[in-house]
Amino acid sequence: MEAEQPVFIVPSRHSEWNQMATEMMSTIRERVTGAHLEHIGSTAVPDLPAKDVVDLLVGVDAARVPAVARQLGSDGFDLEGERDHHCWLSFPSRSAREYVIHVVEYENRQWNKRIAFRDLLRSDANARDQYLNAKISAAKSTSNWDDYTQSKTSIVSTLLDNNSGR
Repeated sequence: MEAEQPVFIVPSRHSEWNQMATEMMSTIRERVTGAHLEHIGSTAVPDLPAKDVVDLLVGVDAARVPAVARQLGSDGFDLEGERDHHCWLSFPSRSAREYVIHVVEYENRQWNKRIAFRDLLRSDANARDQYLNAKISAAKSTSNWDDYTQSKTSIVSTLLDNNSGR
């Protein structure tokens, strides 16, 4: 279980977050050949309040996911977890996150879902408002990042399901 580390939602600083994403993606491109990179999460959505942490998606061939995560870990990223075809790291560390890096199989279900959700939030003000309300509630009712993330799972699924026919 993760130690108490509450999540705080801050007003959007989209330009700053976008610049941070661009710089870190450049760093990752230098270290991971052939990687596909995307800025995801709320910091990738203009005017959406968010955790003050930039989320990035790194897509590689399925067989490379664990090796890429270990490589980034040896390059100073904090490898927080591994699941089948998904590893996540923090930078500079899990206790002082500025970035969360998700390494997944390029164009698999996880990749496509994360991109689709970001794009939905960028294009649909109603979805953005519903998600923001869920984020604020989750931040108030949880005491760590894992619980915060889990508490938003249903709204993400609902919003994606409601917009799958678009």
